[in-house]
Amino acid sequence: MSDRRGPEDAWSEFVLAVFDINGLITQAGERISRPLGQSAARWQVLGRAFQPQTVAEMAAEMGHARQSVQRVADVLEREGLIAYRPHPTDRRTKLVELTPRGHEVLSAIYQRQVAWFAEIVSQLSEAKLRELTVSLNQVSRTLLSTVTDGERES
Repeated sequence: MSDRRGPEDAWSEFVLAVFDINGLITQAGERISRPLGQSAARWQVLGRAFQPQTVAEMAAEMGHARQSVQRVADVLEREGLIAYRPHPTDRRTKLVELTPRGHEVLSAIYQRQVAWFAEIVSQLSEAKLRELTVSLNQVSRTLLSTVTDGERES
């Protein structure tokens, strides 16, 4: 059996590498957040609630369905980690914000993340990570323009 996973063009290889990295980051997120009674999905919502925003805004930034983010947010609200408050300019929606307990949990998660980051930087320099981040942001901007152009054509 071949170890070939698909097309070998540069774009396909790049996308597969990004998917692999995403999976590994999600696994690490689970490892980091689980001892605190959280999950990677909850961590993503808590992290975005640091700056109050709507569930729809969070979902768009995360690339997830609004309904799935809403389910996670509702659980976090029941646990007292986030609160919904009226949106100042749109009565139809609410802003999600961290509660004091949510700040504590998010801070504890970030402390664990810093330890993980130290492991990463010991093997891959911070300068290299910053360089890769610039490159990924360039790809992101390019993708955004193609997605936006595609929406106009539809």
